[in-house]
Amino acid sequence: MKLIFVRHGETLFNELKLTQGWCDSPLTKQGIEQARAAGENLKDIAIDEAYSSTSERAYDTADIILEGRGIEIRRDKRLKELNFGYYEGSSDVMRWKLYPSGENRMRVEDYRSFGGESHEDVIEREMDFLRELTAGKEEKTVLIAGHGLSLTLLVRHIAEKSLEERFPEFFFFMNAMAVIVNEEDGCYEVEAILKAQEDQREKWN
Repeated sequence: MKLIFVRHGETLFNELKLTQGWCDSPLTKQGIEQARAAGENLKDIAIDEAYSSTSERAYDTADIILEGRGIEIRRDKRLKELNFGYYEGSSDVMRWKLYPSGENRMRVEDYRSFGGESHEDVIEREMDFLRELTAGKEEKTVLIAGHGLSLTLLVRHIAEKSLEERFPEFFFFMNAMAVIVNEEDGCYEVEAILKAQEDQREKWN
């Protein structure tokens, strides 16, 4: 099975540098253009199925990417971003002070004591979705639209070795970035990483 993981385009909260997990905000003009660019990057790939987080920013990105293909986008709450609890909608700076970057710049965050989730919670629900998806669908190509942190956690969890060997520069899903992963018998290999824009910088959630 070929899995195309894609993050939503830039949103209003991304632009304002506000923490955005289970809360939502619309795509900006730039975010819409990023989604269109992602669609152009993927135009020559035949896609059989599409899934999205229940958040509008992810669904709208998938809808733009798949425009004209006539593919139903199925929403699944297991694909939502990490729940930041009381930090939802607050300045990113507040969260970064709580959980500063480690040596590899990846923050290890646990918001359960603030009414939210941990990294492990997100990986568990996403893996539940993935196991269900990959059962008996070996020949399909599936688009999965989600979020920066949750998709980064998932792809690192299933294909860390492949990322390190083939794409050592990869750190985090940028807006409308697509990471193409091949799955066979429960093994995952990263095939390609496609940026929506070449000059994109990393942004969180």
